[in-house]
Amino acid sequence: FVASSGASSADTWANFTASYSHASEDRNQIWSANLSVAAEYDYFSVGFGGAYSKLFNEKNTALSIHGNAYLDTWNAIYPFELRPFERNGNGLANGFFLDNTITGNTNYNPQFIPFENENRNSYTLALGFSQILHKKVQGSLSLDFIQQQGLLSTPFQRVYLTDVADSFIENFQLADAVEQLPDSRFKIAVGGRLNWFLNEIVVLRTFYRYYSDNWGITSHTANFELPIKLSDKFTVYPSYRYYQQTASDYFRPFETAISTEQFYTSDYDLSEYKANQLGLGVSYTDIFSKAHLWKFGLKRIDLKFYKYDRDTAFTSSIITAGFSFEVY
Repeated sequence: FVASSGASSADTWANFTASYSHASEDRNQIWSANLSVAAEYDYFSVGFGGAYSKLFNEKNTALSIHGNAYLDTWNAIYPFELRPFERNGNGLANGFFLDNTITGNTNYNPQFIPFENENRNSYTLALGFSQILHKKVQGSLSLDFIQQQGLLSTPFQRVYLTDVADSFIENFQLADAVEQLPDSRFKIAVGGRLNWFLNEIVVLRTFYRYYSDNWGITSHTANFELPIKLSDKFTVYPSYRYYQQTASDYFRPFETAISTEQFYTSDYDLSEYKANQLGLGVSYTDIFSKAHLWKFGLKRIDLKFYKYDRDTAFTSSIITAGFSFEVY
């Protein structure tokens, strides 16, 4: 028996975004609006919103407000072994089970009912304040509110119940249920940035955010970046990010959830954990400025490497590359 390691073995994601911005004659007031559409194999999203910014004190002070709404629809895809138990399914009489031998609890009977509502709506409100504190120092504060409603459980997240005997096909343990989470979630985040222009070569960028929600999670994020200009062409920017959070009220480690509980998840993204991320980026600007490809000139290349470590036995290495072109 071979199972895919994720929700899908292949995926295609497409996104369209349109935005409009208008400024007053003195450039002290700015209005903007945006529209976005995104789709992938199991998800469709429409988003829209607007923002208003007001500049004071010879543009040294700025206040802003942003509002957005995202109307999403799942095409719920469940773990493979649970699909025969959907409505009108034939359960253990399905060919999948007839072709494979169940060991352990041979009377496999998962606690599984497909989600009736596959919509999820998210509403965000963000307030911002920024201030130039000194000719070399700029700071900002932000306050974000997010309200989500609808299907907030991930359909393909397996859960193994402690009061249900385990069933296997070969070495693969069959799921007892999918995660069950409330259909409402409220989040709040407070953050601050401080950027300090040390000299012509070095800039210090700092960020801190506190987050809390009504699922019991609180978190702290701190980020530091130190761009160093080696020449007119080259800039390197080492960075460090620290993150820690408490566990959700509904998080249950492997085989600790009880079937009589209303809500449970074994998704370690909702567990208590700490994470560290080290990064190093290199930027090369204005190279090949005289070289053109039709009407495009390559103006900038950005390469970034990140090493991420989380104390839930998860690590990753990420490499990204970005290219900027200028139209002539």
